[in-house]
Amino acid sequence: MTLDTYQILAIGSAVIAVLMLGTTHLKMNLWFYGIHTLLVAAQAVTITGVVLHFHTYFNAACFAIFKGIAAPIFLNMIMKKIDVDDDVGTFLPPPVCMHLGIVLLGVSYLLSSHLPGLIEQGDTRMGAMAAMSILFTGILLMLTRKLAISQLLGFLVMENGIYVFACSHTHGMPMLVEMGVLLDVLVAVMVAGLVLFNIKKSFEHIDVTRMTDLKD
Repeated sequence: MTLDTYQILAIGSAVIAVLMLGTTHLKMNLWFYGIHTLLVAAQAVTITGVVLHFHTYFNAACFAIFKGIAAPIFLNMIMKKIDVDDDVGTFLPPPVCMHLGIVLLGVSYLLSSHLPGLIEQGDTRMGAMAAMSILFTGILLMLTRKLAISQLLGFLVMENGIYVFACSHTHGMPMLVEMGVLLDVLVAVMVAGLVLFNIKKSFEHIDVTRMTDLKD
């Protein structure tokens, strides 16, 4: 089986996302997230057999610049301000999480074969597989990590999975839709970053499991 560029990028983005589960070092996770997002952006302009338009390149470029570069830099600045480097005390050990992510990657491949109309479309099936795997990875990050910044990364990974699925099955959404979604995500990241800073300043931690201990 020969893989084309889109299929390689799809598999690569899913694998890089899984690697995020294998480390609790936040700076490393930001690097993985940035590379993963750049691969997702590259997928948007390499779907086999699709005639690309200017807005496709523009949307992918904005996605890469703002989500793949600007968002990790902003979160790294917040991380330095709140003096947090590692997400200790996860609910599951990182190696277990990563192996679970690999299993879910295989499950995603099997599930993609049961989606109607995808068996004979290799690029679309790989896109569906990558999208489901990325969604599972984002959910695992949110469920197994304790720090709010890790859960924010999980949310961003999930959003990337939705983007991959939409691009692989629609071959590019309208420009206004993509720009609107991107703006919403960027606003959410900035607001979440400011909230994290204020939580750290007020309660001296960003461990969401300890929020239940707060009293009126």
